[in-house]
Amino acid sequence: MRIEELKPREAITVEPSESLLEAAKHLADDDIGALIVFSSRGPVGVFSERDLARAVADEVDVTFAQVGDYMTESPITVDLRSGLGDAIAKMNDFGVRHVVVTDENDVVGMVSMRDLVALLGTVWPEL
Repeated sequence: MRIEELKPREAITVEPSESLLEAAKHLADDDIGALIVFSSRGPVGVFSERDLARAVADEVDVTFAQVGDYMTESPITVDLRSGLGDAIAKMNDFGVRHVVVTDENDVVGMVSMRDLVALLGTVWPEL
């Protein structure tokens, strides 16, 4: 099965200069675990619940601290036409739970470990 058949979630994006509070609101409002961080150079990182937890543990003021200070730089990407195994392998190899989905050089969405687990539940319900 290919990534495109999974129908990746639309990319929800933030800028590196956005506050952690605004990023947290995006995560909560959209019920997602990660945001793609875009700058004028394109995608520069991923900001996840794990990054937010690290900031809270550092006791930063989330009203003023910026996404760029806590994001995971250099997002891991997978092509829309790649197999699901490629996404799983990258998540495992890099220790991440989200990969950015691209179509050539354009960002088209994101796939999470949650998406893959949900798929497994429909493909192999007896598990």
